[in-house]
Amino acid sequence: MFKRQQSNQSQSRFLAALLIVACSFLPLLMSCTQEEKKAPAPRARRAGTGTVQTTAKPAIDPTNVIAVIETAKGKIEFEFLAAAPETAQNFIKNANLNNYENEKFHRVEPLLIQAGSRFVMNETLPIENGSQKMSRGVVAMAKEEGASVADASQFFICRDTTLVDSDYTIFGTVISGIEVVDSIVMDDAIVNITIRDKTE
Repeated sequence: MFKRQQSNQSQSRFLAALLIVACSFLPLLMSCTQEEKKAPAPRARRAGTGTVQTTAKPAIDPTNVIAVIETAKGKIEFEFLAAAPETAQNFIKNANLNNYENEKFHRVEPLLIQAGSRFVMNETLPIENGSQKMSRGVVAMAKEEGASVADASQFFICRDTTLVDSDYTIFGTVISGIEVVDSIVMDDAIVNITIRDKTE
């Protein structure tokens, strides 16, 4: 009986020692098999595949599009004036970037309503003077009193003829939704401003 226990113990010790030896050789075996795997050979690049070709998006012609200001009270649509191309392009850019989305009309007076974008700060535009007068339905860029440049995002729409100096950039005229302009009150929100083709 004692001898049988001794033989069982020696067998257990032998198996344990064998297991330890096998475990110590396992990482060595794994590394050998990984070394035998060949790294992928570099492939020759076909001519012309090293650079990415990008096509510049053509600029939108402001005279062919209409700005649509969406509010909870309805839509205001205005067309751009050819006399202020840089300002029109800037407004289209801000609209396409959704910079006016959920902004509020923060200035509402009997003669005008004004809004802008919190995403466009401290940017200015040159004044573009045209022959258009400050009258009902005119869309113009705001500016500080006496400033020689216009704000790049703040715009206002005239509800009536206003007497201001001529150094404002008038860049649009309301063609639809003037009654919405009249109904706007302080803090009414702009849902968004989109640009659509005149043919749509």
